[in-house]
Amino acid sequence: MLLQIYDRTSVVATQDGQFAKQNRVFCFAWFPLILHLGDVLASHAYIDRENIGGNFCGHDPASPRLTLENSARKGKGGVPRVLTLCMERLKDYYYRPRKVIPSLDLANGSERQQRSERREACICLLSALLKFTDVASLRVGIPTKEGFVNLTVDLIAKHAGMHQKRIERALQDLKAAGLVTVSQPREMKADGSWRGLAAVKAISKHLFGVFGLATMLKIERDKASKRLKRKEKGWEQEQQSHAKPQTQTGKARFSLFNAALGNKSPAELAKRPSANDPPPENAKVRLQKMLRAAELKQANPGWSREQCYAEASKEA
Repeated sequence: MLLQIYDRTSVVATQDGQFAKQNRVFCFAWFPLILHLGDVLASHAYIDRENIGGNFCGHDPASPRLTLENSARKGKGGVPRVLTLCMERLKDYYYRPRKVIPSLDLANGSERQQRSERREACICLLSALLKFTDVASLRVGIPTKEGFVNLTVDLIAKHAGMHQKRIERALQDLKAAGLVTVSQPREMKADGSWRGLAAVKAISKHLFGVFGLATMLKIERDKASKRLKRKEKGWEQEQQSHAKPQTQTGKARFSLFNAALGNKSPAELAKRPSANDPPPENAKVRLQKMLRAAELKQANPGWSREQCYAEASKEA
């Protein structure tokens, strides 16, 4: 069929033989590619999909899904009350978008009302972000003793119960509305190239003000800051205990030996320095000698105090 079409084209272009020759070369050069595309299209037959709601996302405008599949834990040891209240009041945005959060309703740059499936995605995404929000800093993640762990978009999508692409589109609207801030950190690898890390996501405090929770948020943030300081203090003490493991017996021996090294008679303390006496040692140097002597005593229990101190003075 392709050759017949070419023959007709060449007959029409007989007035310019050069053009007909170039056209012939072009057709034969692309002929294998056209055959390959035909094979690809034949191997990937069209599959008819059933749209059960929305843009094949299962959305039902009359019965939207505005809660998480795994809801946030409430009560003692769970998510703070200010976060769960905000999650509950987010549902009002679905029914009155222009009145509740007008900046989000106008995030797409159109004066028309935001589509219902996008409103559903924004509410579920905000609920998932609030579930893992640290009240002290309003960042989305988990504070640990190694540092703050930021959550990735794919993990948030799993908790929201939606596809990652749908979550990414909803996140763009939340950023445009000023409800969420996102910054992308990175680190340099050994070969000099850069590697992107999980984005730092933070909730705006004005979101709580929209739902009348500004005062409650301030109180909860003060409590959370105090709790976090206590945790950090405990982590520091735990790290110090692991860094310097020492028994009570070893501590007692070390203290007694240091006391013996620094023990002087009253006559030595009352003696005034003369011109022939050597210059006094620096306090830092003297402390280093004492510590080194203590280490030598522990390594060599049979040595006397004078021997340990003499060896430490030689090394200094």
